Amino acid sequence: MVLKEESMAKKKRKLTKFGRILSDILIVACLGIAGFSGWNLYKELHEYKVSEQTYTELLPKVTVKDEETQETTGYDWDSLREMNADIAGWIKMDDSTIDYPFVKGQDNEYYLHHLFNGEYNNSGCVFIDVNNNSDFSDKNTVMYAHNMRNGTMFAAIEQFKNASYYDTHKEIHIYTPNQNYVVYPVAGMLSNGQDDYVRTSFSDDNDFMNYVSRFVQNSTFTSEVSIEATDKIVMLSTCNYDTYDGRYVLIGKLVPEETNAE
Repeated sequence: MVLKEESMAKKKRKLTKFGRILSDILIVACLGIAGFSGWNLYKELHEYKVSEQTYTELLPKVTVKDEETQETTGYDWDSLREMNADIAGWIKMDDSTIDYPFVKGQDNEYYLHHLFNGEYNNSGCVFIDVNNNSDFSDKNTVMYAHNMRNGTMFAAIEQFKNASYYDTHKEIHIYTPNQNYVVYPVAGMLSNGQDDYVRTSFSDDNDFMNYVSRFVQNSTFTSEVSIEATDKIVMLSTCNYDTYDGRYVLIGKLVPEETNAE
C-alpha cells in the first residue's frame, strides 16, 4: 500500500513538472502572438501617419487657387509629373477626406501598396484601371482606392451606403491636365470581389444602359441625376467590411466643365 502511494506521488510530481513546462510554452507562445500583434498594430498606425503626412504636405505644393475666392482651380501638373510620371489627375470631394492625386500604372497591383511618391505603404494611392485610357475618353472610367479604417482614401465613398450621405455629397470634382470634370453620383451598390462588375466598354447603347440599370436598381440611395445612353460615367470602387471580400461601388455621370484646365 505504501509503495502504491509513493508511485502515485511520483507520477503526480511528473505530471506537475510537465504541466509547468506546458504552461511555460503557452506563456511564451502568447507573448509571441501578443508581440506580433503589437508590431502589426504599430506598423499599421505608422503607415497611416506616413500616408496622411505625405498627402497633406503634397497638397499646398501643387494646388492652384483663385486669388480672390481661394477656390481650387487646378494643379501644378509639371511639378506632379516630376514627382511621378504616372500622374493622371486629381480627385476631390468637398466635406470629405478625398483630396488626392490619382495615377494610371502598368497594372492594378502596384498602387494598392505604394503612395503617390512611390513609397511602399499599404494605404496605397488612387488609381485608374489599367484597361482604361487616362483621359476619361472611355464610356466608363474605373478608379480604385482602399477604404482605410482611419477614414482616408476612398473610405468616404463607402459612406454612400447610407442614403442620407448623398444629400450632402452630390458632386465629385476631377481635375486633369487638359480638362476639369464634375461627377454627379447616380447609384451606389454593395458587391464583392468575385462579382464581375467592372466594365470599361460596351457593345452598344442598350448594353450600356442595361449595365447602368443594374446599379440604379440596387442603389443604396436615390439620386436626382439620371444617365442617358450618350453619357460617360466614372466608377469609384472600394472595399466594404460588412461582408467577406466586400466592395462598395459608386457610379456617377461625368460632365466636363465649361472651361479647360490650365
